[in-house]
Amino acid sequence: NERNQNHGQVSVPKPKRCTENKEFEIRPSSGIERAPPQRRASPNQISDNMASKAKKAKKSNATKSNNDRNNAQSSSAWYYFLAFLPLPLLFLGSQILRVTISSPSADHGTGSMFDLIATRYDFINRALALNLDMSWRHRLVKEVVGAEGEIFTNNAKNGETVTILDLATGTADVAILLGKAADKYTKSSSSTTLSSSSTVLGLDPSQNMLNVGIDKVEQANLSNIVSLKLGDARKLDSLDDNTINAATMSFGIRNVPEKEMALCEIHRVLKKNDDATTTIGSSKLAIMEFSEPGPDSGLLGSIARLFIRHVVPAMGAMLSGHPKEYMHLQKSIKEFPSPSEFVALMEGLKCPVKSADGVELEIDTFGSFRVKEVVNLNFGSVQIYVATPILKKYVTE
Repeated sequence: NERNQNHGQVSVPKPKRCTENKEFEIRPSSGIERAPPQRRASPNQISDNMASKAKKAKKSNATKSNNDRNNAQSSSAWYYFLAFLPLPLLFLGSQILRVTISSPSADHGTGSMFDLIATRYDFINRALALNLDMSWRHRLVKEVVGAEGEIFTNNAKNGETVTILDLATGTADVAILLGKAADKYTKSSSSTTLSSSSTVLGLDPSQNMLNVGIDKVEQANLSNIVSLKLGDARKLDSLDDNTINAATMSFGIRNVPEKEMALCEIHRVLKKNDDATTTIGSSKLAIMEFSEPGPDSGLLGSIARLFIRHVVPAMGAMLSGHPKEYMHLQKSIKEFPSPSEFVALMEGLKCPVKSADGVELEIDTFGSFRVKEVVNLNFGSVQIYVATPILKKYVTE
């Protein structure tokens, strides 16, 4: 009715004004407390807090790094311990071998000796040389062939063939590397016929070693370049004078009792200049051989010397089952001349020289070698002797 009377307007009652003073007690809700308002930190406080946190993080990282380093050092110590653990046993084994096995003769390292160990020769070589021997052989080939295959490319320009002789070729590791170099550089040469006329001849007195080598040559598809035959470095009757461009011999000369005879035979077959005063255009000889490091070779040289004397014969005997053969290996290394002595032997040769008719000997001329370089490898336990054949005149008063 009131709505109708006010023409549709709704009247809202006004709130009554409180005239009494009453106190109200504000109680917080049960179990809930309001945190006091936080004051905003000053810039200095913020900087100090960040520095403190960074310092703690750095200290934590340093502690973690030290722990990791200590763990790594502990692991390395165990690795070294396990690696050197067999050495005392090998040292003891070498002493037992010396007592129980008679010392091999100087000429024990013939073809018959290597016939016994031929099938396991490569594996034992890798083990005893700690898999470094192939890198030494690569270096030997580089010394002969040249960094860019100059022995092939230079002769190709003159239209000449290249013949390389690898003595004591064994299982043909060096002969195969030489064959690969010949195949590589002659194919890249402008000559199309040179690749078929570049040959590598490997000679060895052990037929069983050659049998292994022949299989390896066939697997490398080098049978058209590399050929292997029975032969002795002291008697190269199948080769004519002045026909070989380069000769190599790796770990074989110490097994030859008559070293001078073998070196003079190599000198005979190598190409030489008629001019005795120069080696330009002459052929090349590279011999790689072991020797015991001398007392001035430092700590690593001393370790290498102990390795050759004690680890090599014991490990070789264990892996091959032929202890006497590896006793000979250690003995032959020990008795081989020092680098300076072997250089003096090569340069002091007086090899007989045939006259132009190939029959009579020159009376006033003899052959020798000029050692151009001695490359030391493996802390002084391996040397490569690089030499050229020369002719000398006897000095007469």
